[in-house]
Amino acid sequence: MALEVVIVGGGIGGLCLAQGLKKSGVKVAVFEKGHRKADPHWLQGYQIHINPNGASALRECLSEAAWDSLLANACKSSDGFQALDEKLNSLIFVEAEIMDGSRHVPVERTTLRRTLLDGLDDLIHFDKESIAFDRREDGRVRVRFSDGTAVAGDVLVGADGVGSRVRKLLLPSARVVDTGLVGTACTIPMGEKTKELPEHLRTRLTSILPPRDYMIVTNSVRKPSAQPESWDLPDHLIWVHVAKRRAFGDKDPREIDGWSLQELVLRRMVGWHPDLRRIVADSDPMQVLAVPVLSSIPIKPWPSTNVTLLGDAIHAMTPFQGLGGSTALRDAAVLCRKLVEVDRGQVELVSAIRGYETAMLDYGGKAVRRSAQFGAIIASHGFRRAAFRTVLRIANVIPALKQQIFRPR
Repeated sequence: MALEVVIVGGGIGGLCLAQGLKKSGVKVAVFEKGHRKADPHWLQGYQIHINPNGASALRECLSEAAWDSLLANACKSSDGFQALDEKLNSLIFVEAEIMDGSRHVPVERTTLRRTLLDGLDDLIHFDKESIAFDRREDGRVRVRFSDGTAVAGDVLVGADGVGSRVRKLLLPSARVVDTGLVGTACTIPMGEKTKELPEHLRTRLTSILPPRDYMIVTNSVRKPSAQPESWDLPDHLIWVHVAKRRAFGDKDPREIDGWSLQELVLRRMVGWHPDLRRIVADSDPMQVLAVPVLSSIPIKPWPSTNVTLLGDAIHAMTPFQGLGGSTALRDAAVLCRKLVEVDRGQVELVSAIRGYETAMLDYGGKAVRRSAQFGAIIASHGFRRAAFRTVLRIANVIPALKQQIFRPR
């Protein structure tokens, strides 16, 4: 059966699937509601950590040349992982060698997006917002767009993110909930403002575990092999501060200006080490943003059809364990394999979709639950008492840490 696959959503999962299908000779088209030039407020300088499962999936779907280019332009791996308290006292340190950095790919989102778009010019259509889908008499799926146009295919894949229109129509009972947490984030260029910071704060992936709230500090540093045109920002630190939703009052945190967000975070950091406060204070307030932390409620299997979902459209998760992007890439690779089998006449379509959904609901549901558990700890009182258990949970997402070695520093 020669397939025609329609993908709604041009995020990393949808684009990865498109790359894999194109590589295998399966006819595919992607429809993305946004513009070709992504909103830099969301993408520029924010790094995605691709774990071994995600990296294996991405490599499977990309051409060898594209994979090699991505690796060359990825960020340098951090010099280990550490957990500190708000006074910068060391709680736990994990050597970079133990983390097996060769199996993890930290990369700026803009770099990853460019890689995933490369070669898809004839297959991706921007400014195409889907509003509905239905099935024609011949069983094919027709997707209608807000501009009045429509397209039909043998398979519809909803890869349209946490607010997925495809999910709302396919599974109206599936829920995405607000966890009651808000993440505020910004970048700060490496240079005069950061050179006085302790080296370990500039070079390691760091979790800050205070009595309330939570903070991550990490870095995006070029590899020597990186091409200048592949980077949108110079080397920089990234900080993310997480607090309860009520700290932001009645306002939607997405609508609060950067100056107010910066002041709010600094007020909540009273008594913290000056170096941590300096990272926030020295950031450009025009670049500070905040978003509510959302999470899907894991859903039971549903009757499979020729419409399916991947990534945040079906298993949105909190960012605290860095699993969302890698899980979407894993979805793309698993679904790609199944659809290639159908295209080659090796398996019936709905059976292939069922096989994908069974696997995806298993590993995706586990990732959602683990990420949600971390968020629940952050939102709870007495976070200090849970600090070591929390860090152990972080480490457990790294397969190389089956023989965990923790050395307080």
